[in-house]
Amino acid sequence: MAENMWGYLLCLLAGIASTAATYLMRVSSLDGSASAFFSVQRMMYLGAAVGAYGLGFIFYSLALRKLPMSLAYPVMTAMTMLMIAVVGGFVLQESMGMLKMLGIALLVLGAFLVAV
Repeated sequence: MAENMWGYLLCLLAGIASTAATYLMRVSSLDGSASAFFSVQRMMYLGAAVGAYGLGFIFYSLALRKLPMSLAYPVMTAMTMLMIAVVGGFVLQESMGMLKMLGIALLVLGAFLVAV
């Protein structure tokens, strides 16, 4: 059982890294002007996003050593989608309607059902 817990923790860390990368890409695009597309600030955000995705890749590849792929991927993606929705809603003030919240709840339930 302890072996599986490490796998779940690694999936969580991969999800956190992916969420951070997605957030950094979104923040890099907030200034939508054409002249800002190749700005130093935007390239720094995008470079950090690539680094975060790299960390996520490492964590996920380690998780696959502890968990079956058919379990690790749904768990990691459900955690990531949940975290992205929370960051989008609370940090970026994106809309969080009832259908979106229901969809997130169904994703989490689905990941739980795959895990048991």
